[in-house]
Amino acid sequence: MSTENNKDILKTVTRYAQAGEWDKVIKEYEKLLQMDPNDISLHNSIGDALAKIGQDRKAFEHYLIVLKDYQQKENLSKIGFLYKKIAKLNPKKFDLEGKTIYEKIVKIVEAQDFFYKGDYSKAIPLLKEAHKMDSKNIDVLLCLAEACEKQMLIGDAIEAYEKALRLYKDIGKINEAINIAKKIINLDKTNIEALAMLAEEMIKNGEKEKAEELFKDIFISIAEQNAIQTGIQIAKRAMDLSISYGKQFYAYFLFKDNKIDEAKRLLESEYELTQEEKVLLGKIYFKTGEYQKSKSMLLSLEASVINESEELLEQIGDVFLKMTEYKKAAEYYLKAFLLLKSKNMLDEAIAMANKVANVDSENIILHENLVEIYTKKNMKNFLIEEYNKLLKIYEKTGKSVEAIKVREILNKLKML
Repeated sequence: MSTENNKDILKTVTRYAQAGEWDKVIKEYEKLLQMDPNDISLHNSIGDALAKIGQDRKAFEHYLIVLKDYQQKENLSKIGFLYKKIAKLNPKKFDLEGKTIYEKIVKIVEAQDFFYKGDYSKAIPLLKEAHKMDSKNIDVLLCLAEACEKQMLIGDAIEAYEKALRLYKDIGKINEAINIAKKIINLDKTNIEALAMLAEEMIKNGEKEKAEELFKDIFISIAEQNAIQTGIQIAKRAMDLSISYGKQFYAYFLFKDNKIDEAKRLLESEYELTQEEKVLLGKIYFKTGEYQKSKSMLLSLEASVINESEELLEQIGDVFLKMTEYKKAAEYYLKAFLLLKSKNMLDEAIAMANKVANVDSENIILHENLVEIYTKKNMKNFLIEEYNKLLKIYEKTGKSVEAIKVREILNKLKML
């Protein structure tokens, strides 16, 4: 049949529809359907016409073809309108499977109707049930989120908005996803997923510097929350957008996810590493037993960076310990111990003292500082034990004056 015939049929359809002659409309639609059985809009129109003359079962069959197409093509925005049409049908002559589908759709439409009427207390449980039945229905999620927000159920609202955000992202509706992200941030200014969406929007708007600062804050928050899988996903997106810190944090989260080789390859591919990337690669080399490489990488850091971090000092000490360079290990452990003490992190300092003592049990500086710590913490038994160790070291090294003072202190302590 020619294109002209097609146009003639459509003109005839319009004429019959205006006259309300739906039987004739349907016959004309069936001619078109023979020409193109896969025309979804045509199935939709036939369904509408059949519904007008009470042929609900046939209408339902055509609507289901339309529904399947919308679902396969993730045309989620149109599903809500189709549900409303289906809910108006009479299911009396439907088969069992059709009735089950119909009942599900009616419940979803009913839940949304309560929402639109402003009856949020009834809408919320029904919308939650509707979401279980149709997890990809964005309209249901948005109704649920807004209803929860109106009822001050902020956690539930954020959860529903987050699900809607992911669905929009999955089907490539970025503008809609960004609008949802803004709603989430209004409720939770620290929400990682929503902040990442806004950072990506900044990139598109040419605000790369702002985006980089926001991404940095996001990565730090993710690391603090130990949300490794989220970190991997967001850092990968940032890396692909050429964001500073993107590759570094992607490698970091891979490392935390025990994907050591992948993280190592990523960092080794860099021509020039940042201080943070050197730290991470040094840790990776330690993890893979490449101690010489770990030592070289970590010691290539600026001295100020090393000496201001008890974590780095300890890590370098661990490297030297593995290489059986005990004197050097003790040196870095002691620096870490003293730094912790200077920050008044006394319990952590005591733990670090054990590492020093394991490789240098007679270190005078260690024991003198432990005396100060135990005195400050009023740990009498530990203090006496420490003074006894210090007394032996003083006597062994010929520090007679210091030994006399320690004996006097011990005598006083034992009398208390």
